Amino acid sequence: MPRISVICPTYNRGRAIVPTLESVRAQTFTDWEMLVVSDGSDDDTDEVVAEVAAEDGRIRLLRVPHFGFQAGPTNVALPQVKGEAVAYLDHDDVWKPGHLALLADAFDDGARFVATRARKITATGTVTSVADPLTMCWHPELQLMNPLFENSCAAHLAGLAESVGGWRESEVGLEDWDLWLRMADAGVRCTTLLDVTVDMLDDPGTRQHSLPCAHDHEIARFEDARAARAAFRALTHPRHYQAGLDACRQDLLRWYGSLADAGELVLPRGWEGGPEALPEAIDRHLGAVRMAWNNLIIEPKDGYVALGMVLGTMTADHAERYSRYFRATMSHQQAFFEDALPAGSVVR
Repeated sequence: MPRISVICPTYNRGRAIVPTLESVRAQTFTDWEMLVVSDGSDDDTDEVVAEVAAEDGRIRLLRVPHFGFQAGPTNVALPQVKGEAVAYLDHDDVWKPGHLALLADAFDDGARFVATRARKITATGTVTSVADPLTMCWHPELQLMNPLFENSCAAHLAGLAESVGGWRESEVGLEDWDLWLRMADAGVRCTTLLDVTVDMLDDPGTRQHSLPCAHDHEIARFEDARAARAAFRALTHPRHYQAGLDACRQDLLRWYGSLADAGELVLPRGWEGGPEALPEAIDRHLGAVRMAWNNLIIEPKDGYVALGMVLGTMTADHAERYSRYFRATMSHQQAFFEDALPAGSVVR
């Protein structure tokens, strides 16, 4: 029986999937199986995977009818895994050789859910970003408010996904954040590692860049679109940039600090300086993000027009939870909205 089962859904990847498969075969930890689930591929993907599987018996090809999203094939594979733990890998990502060894060590230490860091890299090999260490801090409230990590970085004990209903099947996408949140709601805690072990393809053609993001967090309401546009211009004006950044910083310092003071914040393995290093990490993160309010939208609602922030949440319930928590916790940003928006704006 293998120690770790790897699930890799794929669709029409052809020979481009070979580097992904070879990155698993190159792992220093060798006690694994890999289930490559072809989502009704109609090119040569199945033949390519079968060729590699013929060379390495640890790889199995499963073919399923076309779902059009990765949650369906993943749910088909979950009952068929033989490992004690399940790791996920997108068909256009690759692992560093030590990825599975680090996951196995964490499971040996009692972890139930583990995640490592990733970097994004173009098809030509240019690194475009590396996950910020602050985003590897973990708490159920942080998981509610942020996606934190991609599925290619994550692994959990077998059976945990099914215990919370499996991967939610929808063309909306964003399945990983949805599953991690439901696991957190069920009391599953995450162990995170600062090791950068995943290379994620950064390309405008990937599914990640075309997700609909149907939900938003309302900042303010207006009687008409003209007033909403005036509020948009006010909030995004350069004169308000520093005040908005300062408000965000104060909220993050208080938020992370309160979680650390309660002894509930999970710092990633490899983090130096303990909770005392959080202010510096927050400043570094905000400096890298360079908040520009580029996710604002103006949207007609039932009887009013809203100015809101786009949310990458899968369900309306998650979006509503996000909004309730933001309004109750991010007081400095709420005050910033009150100050920056034109008189008469109804701040939510």
